[in-house]
Parts: sequence; structure tokens; C-alpha cells
Amino acid sequence: MNCQETRRYWDLFYDSEGDAELHFQLNEHLDNCVECAEWFDKQSRLESLIEQRLGVAASVELAPQVNWSSVLTGAGVTPAAKSRSWLFFSSSILALAASLLLIVGMYGLPFGDESPSLSYLSAEVHQHVSAGSLRPEFESRSDIEVDQYLLNKVSFPVRCPPRKDSGFAVAGAGLCELSQQPAAYVVGTVDQRPVSIFVLSKDSLDAFPKQRAELQRMQLTTCREGDTEMVLSIVDRNLVLVAGNVDSAKLTRVLKSYGTYPHTL
Repeated sequence: MNCQETRRYWDLFYDSEGDAELHFQLNEHLDNCVECAEWFDKQSRLESLIEQRLGVAASVELAPQVNWSSVLTGAGVTPAAKSRSWLFFSSSILALAASLLLIVGMYGLPFGDESPSLSYLSAEVHQHVSAGSLRPEFESRSDIEVDQYLLNKVSFPVRCPPRKDSGFAVAGAGLCELSQQPAAYVVGTVDQRPVSIFVLSKDSLDAFPKQRAELQRMQLTTCREGDTEMVLSIVDRNLVLVAGNVDSAKLTRVLKSYGTYPHTL
């Protein structure tokens, strides 16, 4: 069992559900993978913090009383208006609550007054892509088809995906909102590992003071959220962030090839 499969079954592990063979494989992987063991421990601590912050027990019976969609929207991460179904990617309310806490507990929203962080919000979406709990609205391995799909969907200029010689193999695309800013995302792989590319209008940078300050100091910035490496830059009229559990140099190569297809906006 690999890391992606292990994390996909976290909710079953936490709730002691599933068959004995599944738990044997999960425990065997955790005994040999430090990163996944730390990730599982972090998720467990997030569950406990949910009860403290929201003042409710983590139970299915209480779930109908909570408008999770409204709370998540207030936290700054929402899907596009026409594709909200992905918010309910888990059959378990506890798994959804864990996602909620990852947003509000770590970002300080809506319980704190910290400004939104593009890297945190992008990491949350990318983690769901990596785990297979978020599938792109449009799935295709064709650069041209993905490019045309986004050109017809977004309200701001967009040039993607990157060329194949950057090492990025496209798998699909979709739309979402990050801190109420419209964004396009392109999913694919680098070295067979999941990589997500987030594309926003350059004007949306005003909604992310931390990233705006970083890009004022340097043209391209790098950061890490958990086990997710990220690179960020302004490319023409776009704010572009590339995220993945891949060496940052390879992510930088993908970012620098963004927008190099010779088509007219």
C-alpha cells in the first residue's frame, strides 16, 4: 500500500472501520513511513481540536445541524458556483470536519484575524487531489483540450497547461475559489507524482497580502506546507502557483513553462 492509498483510508482507520486486512496493511505502512505516521497523528489532533473549537462532539447525529458549506465558504475555500459537489467528497462527516479544521484551525479563519494565505488554501485543495477525493471537472490528457476548456470557462486570461517537455503530464482541470477569488486549477503529474497548478488573475494578489509582499521582494518564491512543495510567481497577467510533493526545482521548471504555448488570448 502506497502513501496515497494509505491517506485515502484515514477516516476508516480513525473510526476503526473497514476489515482487518485493511487495518493490517495500514499499520504496516505506518510502521515503515515516517511521513504518513506524522500525517495520521496530525489528522487525529485536528479531530480533537474540532471538538474544542466548534464545541460539538464528532458524531454523525449532530452533523445535520451544522451548515458545513457555509462554514467552509467563510473559511475561504469554495468550489466554483457550478461545481459545489466536491465539498462532500467524503462519505464520513468526520472526514469533512477534518478538512474544515485544516482550513480554519491552521489559517486562523474565521476564528482569527489573520489574512488569508494562498499557499495554505492551495495546499488544502492539492491534498484532496492527491488523495483522490477531489476529481477535476474536466478530465483529459490532451494539452489542447484542457487549454480550450479553461479558455471557455474562466473570466480572466489563462494560458495553460505547461508544455510536456517541462515534465508535467496533464490529467484535467477545474474551477474553484480561493478566499473568494476565482481560480482555475490544472492537475497532472511530475515523475508520476500528483502536481496541481493554480491560476488566478494577477489582480487577485491584493487578497493575499503575505504572498504580495513576498513577490515584491523576489520574482519567484518557494515555500512548503506540510509535505507539499510550492513555487509562486506572476506570469504575464496571471498569478501562478505550482504545488506537489516533488522537488521544488522540478516545480519551478513547470512554472517557467507556463504560458509558453503560442495562442492568442
